[in-house]
Amino acid sequence: MKNGFFGTLAAIVLIAFSAAMATAQKVTELQEVGIVAPPAMKIDGKNFEWKDADFTVNKRTTLSYIISNDDKNLYLIVKSTDAMNNNKILAGGITFSVNPDGKKKEKESISLTYPLINRSNMRGPGGAGMRRMGAAMGMGGGAMPSQKERDSMMAAMQRTQLAQAKEIKLSGFKKTTDTLLSIYNAEGIKAFASIDKENVFFYEAAIPLEELGMSAGNTKEFVYNIKVNGLQLAGFDGPGGGGGGRGNVVVMGSPRGGGGFGGPRGGGFDFQEFTSPTDFWGKYTLLQK
Repeated sequence: MKNGFFGTLAAIVLIAFSAAMATAQKVTELQEVGIVAPPAMKIDGKNFEWKDADFTVNKRTTLSYIISNDDKNLYLIVKSTDAMNNNKILAGGITFSVNPDGKKKEKESISLTYPLINRSNMRGPGGAGMRRMGAAMGMGGGAMPSQKERDSMMAAMQRTQLAQAKEIKLSGFKKTTDTLLSIYNAEGIKAFASIDKENVFFYEAAIPLEELGMSAGNTKEFVYNIKVNGLQLAGFDGPGGGGGGRGNVVVMGSPRGGGGFGGPRGGGFDFQEFTSPTDFWGKYTLLQK
């Protein structure tokens, strides 16, 4: 009887352990399997096609992402639910780099950066944009807003900034020689993003395979890099260099509250984090329908 009890208990533990391992394997740091894009894929920055998809979660960048393809395009889909990370994305954009030769070398890669925010528009007439940011941070001298109110004000300001992002930064493309391209272009290079009512940043980008020197029948593995650039400081070639920022900006605070500079996450503004890019490399092989 005793052996039967312990045998049953061991079986239960084994099943539970197996389930836990399956869950752990499902949520990985890097996408390990290619995904065929859904039919009639539309790049509009709205989460219609991917609502039920399993996103890969990368802790280093605080991003959830999917890389996919069809017979014409390579796609990157990104979600960010972290308020500080959303602020960092809007400060310097996300750079998606592809190296068809399988080399982890940014300078030899084909890259797309979006969104590009002209931060001279953040200030607005009379510094209105910065006053709104100050209010969101509780720096107006009045009652301190709640965390929900701060997040809501920050998201509203981010939506305004995102609506002004009308260009994509390009590097190394095979056919298109422009380094800046309108989001409304005839080349088929697309990128759009939005921030929904839950303050989730959602991003979609498409690169024609011919711009990468690839075709749908290509079965050679290539490498990709996804980078959150953070604030790019004009005139500096430090850790914040090389991304998509445009214009100058005065940073006053963080959506995580606390005010001041150099404080820990959740207790102040971590300026070093805000200006330091975070990225990761992965591998992908084009799938055929």
